[in-house]
Amino acid sequence: MPYLMSLINARPDDAIQQARDDTVQRAKDIWGLDYADSSGGLYPAGNQIGRTSFRPDVGAVTQGGTIVFPRLAGGQWRTVFAAGGVPTGAITALVPNALNGWAEWLDFQLDEDMFIIIEGVFSTAAEPTIREHQLELSGVRLPTMNIEEIYNNGDDLVRGFFEVPAVLSPKSQFHNWVRAGPIAADIDEGFGYLGEVIAKRSSIIRQVQ
Repeated sequence: MPYLMSLINARPDDAIQQARDDTVQRAKDIWGLDYADSSGGLYPAGNQIGRTSFRPDVGAVTQGGTIVFPRLAGGQWRTVFAAGGVPTGAITALVPNALNGWAEWLDFQLDEDMFIIIEGVFSTAAEPTIREHQLELSGVRLPTMNIEEIYNNGDDLVRGFFEVPAVLSPKSQFHNWVRAGPIAADIDEGFGYLGEVIAKRSSIIRQVQ
């Protein structure tokens, strides 16, 4: 798993394609299944491997998670978690540390039938407060990253890409934090991760119940 580098405005197509190719090959080796090559992975059939967007409901798990995403959030990336550590719990905003603004967000175990390729971050907040974030993947804490530049990139889409995507393997732990400034009573804003899922077809077509 490569370490994340600085944010860039342009989508690093070559780096993303390399991460996708490597991940697809790993998936084929592990599961012994074919990839949906004819559609670029977008329309897998039968027992094929395919790909889709990294949805927040990937974190709405029932096993292996202590801080999970709420199913009641309706599939929208927001800085919230499910009360009680169960995905059916009430939508709860993050409460930042009053001394430094950091708030733990999600801590869950990835499903055994999927990989995640994390490509960047984005914001849909009208008045964003998140200034930094940090990821811990498979127990490896990655460097803290300041993301203020995404709010002043001159584009209509407020987003930034990592120079090198990070890949999370099946049954591995996803853990992250965000930092708000100025420090507020809670953090509930549109913020999330750009990326894709490489998975078995059964996981890609499954709806959250």
